[in-house]
Amino acid sequence: MVKADIFKNKFVLLGGGILLIVVLFGGLIFFRGSQGQNAGNLDAFPTEIPIPTIIPEELGLSLTEGKPGKTVILTVRNTQGISAIDYELSYTAKDDIPRGAIGSLDLKKKPATKEITLGTCSDVCHYDEDVKDVKILLKVTKEDGNIYSSTAFLETSE
Repeated sequence: MVKADIFKNKFVLLGGGILLIVVLFGGLIFFRGSQGQNAGNLDAFPTEIPIPTIIPEELGLSLTEGKPGKTVILTVRNTQGISAIDYELSYTAKDDIPRGAIGSLDLKKKPATKEITLGTCSDVCHYDEDVKDVKILLKVTKEDGNIYSSTAFLETSE
């Protein structure tokens, strides 16, 4: 006669033991993994560090009107000790549409200048109308690796 006592069957006991170990081990990995993710989330939003500014006069920074209503000219006269200058031009066009342009200055030119189109150009240029509130923001990287910012505004002729 076959005994119905399930606990005396060696294979069932062995299988149950392995299953219990796998469940416990899996729970431990899951628990430790979720703790690690929570700790990682603390670094997801690093503290913002304020960027020091350079006054425009120190850079010899100027933003002037180029072709009236079509371009502006960005000039930086003092590039000594600077390894890179990136810019972000922003302005408002007709019907209060925010527009802009980004780029970098060629520091090999003395002074470093860039004529920036107020509109788009591919085959043909399409200039924005009723341009106002023209602002340039510079990201200045010094040769020592420190980063600074500087801002200038254009007085429009309208």
